Formats: sequence, C-alpha cells, structure tokens
Amino acid sequence: MGFDYSRLQSTADRLITRFGAPATLYRLPALTGAPSDGDGPQNPWEVEPIGGDDDPTTIPDPVPMQIPVIAVDKGATTRYSRDDSGALLPRTVRVVLIAAKGVAPQMGDRIELADGMHEIARVNPVKPGDTALLFEVEVAA
Repeated sequence: MGFDYSRLQSTADRLITRFGAPATLYRLPALTGAPSDGDGPQNPWEVEPIGGDDDPTTIPDPVPMQIPVIAVDKGATTRYSRDDSGALLPRTVRVVLIAAKGVAPQMGDRIELADGMHEIARVNPVKPGDTALLFEVEVAA
C-alpha cells in the first residue's frame, strides 16, 4: 500500500488559494483533420487565410478554451541548464505555482496574470507518486 498524498494535495491547494490570485489558462482546442505538411503557420495562435486577406474563404481564428486557475507568482529567478559540452547556461525565467485541482497546464498554453498574457514554456509537476500536488510553471521573464 502506497502513501496517500491527498492530504498534502489539499494543503497545497489551500495555501495556493490563500496566497494566490485568480488567473486564466488559455488553451487552443485540438485541431482535427490531416496532419500538417509544414506549410502552415509556425505559431498555432496565428492562423493564416486560405486564399489571402481578400479571399472570403478564410479559416476562422480558433477560440481558445478559458480555464480559471489559482496561481502564485514567485517572480523572476535564474535557472541553469547544461549545453552539449557540459557548461552551465543561466536563463532567467518567471515561476508561477498553479494548484493541481482541475486541468493540468501544458507547454504552449497561455496564462493571463495580473500584468498580462504569458506563454508557458515549461511545466514541472510536483508529483511524489501518482498525485500531483501542484504545478510549477515557467514563463518568459
């Protein structure tokens, strides 16, 4: 029998709710149809018209899903990663903690915080076992 992390998860949720602020995750719906041949837009948040701007047969802009979350903005911090030669490379990121109840954030989602919209670059679930306690999300600083 494994450890029951539900009490730790409820404590994390309670603390994030107490010290956090409402935020909104924006996620594009999954696109259906044939896989992309590489000729489409590189950024899924941008949709190009089929026949040009004056062509009436254009693809409508996708409507992102809005997912309310509670988030704690920890501010900018320096993280390090290694390149192929083993050298440490510093990078400045902004860290946001998101409660694990509800929908899990994904890379490529956008999050609206008090100071505006940010694209999620990395999601690190704090997950000791099968239960996610919270999500540590990195956005560009």
